[in-house]
Amino acid sequence: MLEQAFQTHLQKEQFWQAGDKVVVATSTGVDSMVLLWLLTHLPQKQRPQVVVAHVNHELRAQSTAEEKYLTQFCRLHAIPLRIQHWPKASHPETGVEAAARQFRYAFFDQVMRTESAHYLVTAHHGDDQLETLLMKLVRSGELHEMRGIRQVRPFKTGTLIRPLLPFSKQQLRDYADQIGLRYYEDQTNQEQTVLRNRMRHAVVPLLKRENPHLIQNANRFSQSLTQLVAHQDDLTAALLPLLAIKKQPAAIEGRLDQLDGLNQTQQRALWQLVWQRYFKTLPALKAAQLMQVQQLLANPQKPQGQVALNNGIIFEKQYRCFRIGVHQIVDSSSKTRTLTINEWLRLKNGEQVGVFDIDHLPNQVQRQQVVWLAPEDWPLQLRVLQATDQIMLDKAHHKTIQRLWIDTKTPQAKRQNAWAVWTPNQLLGRPDLRISTLFNHEQTGKIRYILCYLDD
Repeated sequence: MLEQAFQTHLQKEQFWQAGDKVVVATSTGVDSMVLLWLLTHLPQKQRPQVVVAHVNHELRAQSTAEEKYLTQFCRLHAIPLRIQHWPKASHPETGVEAAARQFRYAFFDQVMRTESAHYLVTAHHGDDQLETLLMKLVRSGELHEMRGIRQVRPFKTGTLIRPLLPFSKQQLRDYADQIGLRYYEDQTNQEQTVLRNRMRHAVVPLLKRENPHLIQNANRFSQSLTQLVAHQDDLTAALLPLLAIKKQPAAIEGRLDQLDGLNQTQQRALWQLVWQRYFKTLPALKAAQLMQVQQLLANPQKPQGQVALNNGIIFEKQYRCFRIGVHQIVDSSSKTRTLTINEWLRLKNGEQVGVFDIDHLPNQVQRQQVVWLAPEDWPLQLRVLQATDQIMLDKAHHKTIQRLWIDTKTPQAKRQNAWAVWTPNQLLGRPDLRISTLFNHEQTGKIRYILCYLDD
């Protein structure tokens, strides 16, 4: 029975000590309800203190009923419950799923801090693992992205644990039915427009018919690959001193002299590790980008050159040196200007730009755009746009400024010395063109400002 298998798994892994406080992310779906039931019915020698954290996303009509049911369940079983709503007014127009996840995990972190709990426990199961691996194989096949869902990983100041990974969705559903545990079905899980749902309903059942032990194999593959990649990173880290890297305010710089003795595989692994170490908050590099970097470095006919990476970051080859960072502006007409909050900055062509808080919004504004900024996003600077600069459209997509100019039919004359606002590490945008999705919606820890534009 699932109870005994779960207890045996916990005994083997020793995720926590009896009596430790854990925050359990609970949605009222079968996965999280079974997890909650199993945790609260563990033998005393294994049972942690459970605090339930629930987010009402206000995305579905049944969200209110789900919240009411969970409240009654926790009251009946004397389980502390913490609830947070994600108001509809805060939902972005695009990228709702990613924004919802960010909101959810920010709340879980908040509950952990308030409750002095070191552990966050989620109900990811073996089918989630298999679906994730298949999706990553479809999207990229890159080893560093193929590691799947980790059973234990650091989370903020604590640890995230997924104790249901060895078990299938069907096992959880069968167990819930056996004990008469009520749960809610999320109808959006049936929508075939979502890749995960297509994997879940069309691909995974076929694979399971080929091998009933597929989930165990998926978990074994994920664990083995994680160990292999970690070993590769350890070996590659020993090569980092060859680059003599120096950190600059918005870039890293180094030398290429010592790379000649490395083969292509070693060089590829080295540049991957450099990106992970110094640009870890940005999306992973694609195979095509790494190939372009290697081709540039191997081309003696191009002593200088550039490769566009992610989020406006450029790889620059400068003879026997390299630089990775925001594109350097060297033209005298495109010097960087720093924006001061609540003050207009006048440009030579008569344009004015400024960032204001809501209490100091100027009376005369031609265009304005709400932006959300964290302390580390300051100081804001004005720089001239380059055609190769990239702006983030959503979590998975970027667009070059050249393509954006073409799409918006911006005249060539207006492209010359067209300015944009930058944080120390990212292109924020300009109000009459586009604002990066990193800054155009409310986020925990960020403050609301108004980016204003005036053309005399």
